[in-house]
Amino acid sequence: MEKYKTYLPFLIAKIHKNIKRYKISKLFSWESLPPLESGCTAIIGMCSRMPYVLGANLYCLNKSQWENLKEIIITVDAEKGALPDGFEEDIIQQFPQLKITFFYYNRQQAELTAKVNDPYIYSWLSWGTCMNHVRTKTVLIQDYDALVLSGKALEKRYHAFIESGAKIQGITWCKISGFEAKDHLATTFEAFLDVNWIRSFPPVMGYNRVGLLKGRKVDYDTYLDIQANHTPENQRTIRPMSEEELVHPSQMITQYMRFRKSPGKALPCFSVIMTPFFYFLSGQENAITNATQALKQENPERVNLLSDGVLINLSQLETKAVDFMLKLMIQVLVTHKKSPYQALIDYGTALYKACKTPEEQIWVGDFTDAQREWIEAAKAL
Repeated sequence: MEKYKTYLPFLIAKIHKNIKRYKISKLFSWESLPPLESGCTAIIGMCSRMPYVLGANLYCLNKSQWENLKEIIITVDAEKGALPDGFEEDIIQQFPQLKITFFYYNRQQAELTAKVNDPYIYSWLSWGTCMNHVRTKTVLIQDYDALVLSGKALEKRYHAFIESGAKIQGITWCKISGFEAKDHLATTFEAFLDVNWIRSFPPVMGYNRVGLLKGRKVDYDTYLDIQANHTPENQRTIRPMSEEELVHPSQMITQYMRFRKSPGKALPCFSVIMTPFFYFLSGQENAITNATQALKQENPERVNLLSDGVLINLSQLETKAVDFMLKLMIQVLVTHKKSPYQALIDYGTALYKACKTPEEQIWVGDFTDAQREWIEAAKAL
């Protein structure tokens, strides 16, 4: 299905996007790099407003490290000083084997991105900044809210990518914004990219663009235009990852940032409810307990879920979303052999009640046998 049904909204969106492209075109340029080495660098665009998501991401990546992963480069979407005092140093000390380096936006970049407040600009600029500092021929776009559960799966994907000679390898074909699987355009989510390939195009070409593809009105996401119109189909590949290998609560960061901009407004909230779990996994031990208390004490339409003053409206939350997010949380704990944790059961029950789940449907869900065994053990505590 086309992204735009008629030409008027298509043309309006095209003009709007082109104006944004012009504004950001001078934000950065490719810098000279020394000859690149074999191996892979994981690049992360970090949301400075949600610092405690990072630790969970790196905890899982550290558990899933493989020989060819040489280092991690993180670009923070703000000027240096935006993170809590000592945060950067603590992360580097906590994960010394990952060889982590932090970079930050300059003043111009920070001011413009904050003013425009476009998540696609943030990711485009952060990934581009990372690729101005890599030393390897390949990068892995490690999404900020992704939890890798299998290093073997990443290692196999990496070797398959190198052997294929492809320029990009995603985990799925893009099937939104007017695109179809048969277009063979890899999503950027957990994608391996050839650094020299991306850097052979002007940086702004990587940003979103509204246009036509095979007569369809589409909205090109990051790097999709480069794939569709400048890269042979045989150099675009995918290699899927299962829920046992990768956990990703889609739009978790985006939903939080929307509530930050419009506190208490009725907005999609199906994945933001997983944020306290990320904080918990990052070492914020009371994050889940505090979220549970907030759910019990406050109006479900104005919940201070992260104890940071941002009010989350859960009026659009549905039982199936709670089921799925709890399934993802428990999969992480099962994979890493974490002991049953009753606080998570309490949090899940509070979420079910917040969306008025019938009593007989609470903790029913589509849980695997291993997940259900963990749930029952936690309940028994």
